[in-house]
Amino acid sequence: MSEVLADAPRVAARRVARPRVALWLLALAGGVAVTALYVHGTSSFPLAEPDEPRYAEIAREMLESGDWVTPHLNYVKYLEKPPLVYWATAASFAAFGVSESAARLPVLLSALATIAITMLLAAQMFGATTALLAMPILALSPLFGLLAQVLTLDVALTCFLTGALAAVWQGWSAPSPRAQRAWYRTAYAATACAILVKGPVAAVLVASVALPFLLLAGGWRALRPALDWRGMLLALALALPWFVLVSWRNPEFVHFFVVDQHIARYLWTEEHGEPIWFYLPLLAPALGPWGIALLFDPRLVGAVWPPRGWSPAVRFLVLWAAVIIAFFSLSTSKLVTYMLPALPPMAILGARGWQHAMRVGRIAGLARLAWGLLVVGPIMSAGGAVLPLVVAHWRMPLIAPALIAGGPILFATGWLMRRWLAQSRPFAAYAALAAGWFALLAVAMSGRLAANEYRALGVAARAAMRSDDRLAIYGSYVQSVPFYSGRRAIMIIGAGELTFGSQQGDQSAYFWPSLDVLRREWAGPGRLFLVVKRSDLERFDPPLNPAPRFLAEKQDKLLVVNR
Repeated sequence: MSEVLADAPRVAARRVARPRVALWLLALAGGVAVTALYVHGTSSFPLAEPDEPRYAEIAREMLESGDWVTPHLNYVKYLEKPPLVYWATAASFAAFGVSESAARLPVLLSALATIAITMLLAAQMFGATTALLAMPILALSPLFGLLAQVLTLDVALTCFLTGALAAVWQGWSAPSPRAQRAWYRTAYAATACAILVKGPVAAVLVASVALPFLLLAGGWRALRPALDWRGMLLALALALPWFVLVSWRNPEFVHFFVVDQHIARYLWTEEHGEPIWFYLPLLAPALGPWGIALLFDPRLVGAVWPPRGWSPAVRFLVLWAAVIIAFFSLSTSKLVTYMLPALPPMAILGARGWQHAMRVGRIAGLARLAWGLLVVGPIMSAGGAVLPLVVAHWRMPLIAPALIAGGPILFATGWLMRRWLAQSRPFAAYAALAAGWFALLAVAMSGRLAANEYRALGVAARAAMRSDDRLAIYGSYVQSVPFYSGRRAIMIIGAGELTFGSQQGDQSAYFWPSLDVLRREWAGPGRLFLVVKRSDLERFDPPLNPAPRFLAEKQDKLLVVNR
């Protein structure tokens, strides 16, 4: 009898361990599936205007020139952003060659790291079940899931901010002073990397979350270990050298980067101007169907998270998301992508809420969502069949197949959810929603072919040009052309985002101010390749002489040559 009693704790431990192992095996399988989806997205599509070819070209020129301090775009200075993503992309090019998949590799790794950090933080705060439920909310959310496959700076920024704030939480909850110091120094290092991605705004965001939380959690006693001078020196050692070097080599950097690109852009620019409430209606849709399901049961939020009953973990996550949303809401310049760093804490909160709701049998939101999918699915397929008949646009043949295929996926997902909810199996219904949304996101990826991309023009120019030929772009700067052609492009009438670079040194040979210059150079000796809108070319009066020879066409733009 005593032996049986002695073995009881071990038997109980095994029973507890088995579900936990199963949860982590499910998480591993989900991670493999998400990775495969992301890899397909990063390798199967051309770079889409304007961000992807811009950042890829900066990295390509950095590798070509060997100048890792001063970023260049189309071979003129481009000092709008710090260089960490450029460095990572250039290193990827050096290791794997210049390609679309290599250009997106740092973003892919940043996205996967963000998912892993978020799951580990959720597990540490609330347990393995919450971590498992949080993974599809974050990884398959429309905003995060699509940006994880696109070369932008926002995913890398989100990765380092998530790492920094997760380290703050670990530092606060660490069991010993030594562990506290290690975690807080990790937070400082991650913040420095975030600064090198997108500037000092990263430090402002981390401090605006960490300082209030620590003060509210324990006053000066909780805050003092975080104010670690060695951590501060580590952050300065990581972030400061580039700022010093680039300022030394480019005296114009400080005013342009700090005043024009940060202070002015935040306080009084008219670029991307939106109302202060711009992000509020996007919060629930940003979490995909899981956020929309919350809208179908709005009282669930108050039932799961009564404000007076918030745990320190909930307070930290709410503060994290609220600070980021509030900070960018107050900016005069707003883009949907700016809210990306708020998604990890929102995903954990959403997962915790759905876990509690399903355990107590509160499934009204999921049930109503399932009915919605049953209705929306056929409508989506019908729209995909009808729209090409009534809308004459080049994008319709590319989007319609995704709509037609997505409809049955939504319908089947809703049907499975209804079936398992009727059998009192809410976790199975949740899994069906995750699998269905995964399939829908995979189908939606094919719609990326409808993005503005001009790979064909750059590739055609690269194939046809000789070493002494010149390449020009009329009107607006087409980011893809220099990247895919590997050539510097002459800008004709308007420099766009190259305006700052065009003013640094004598750039007159590459920035032509009028159509008359184009006519003169077109008629002169040598071959001149020109990227131009078809409508602009047809309006030239008199027409270019000699008559342009057509080489390639993509959407509304042509590649022509004078001889």
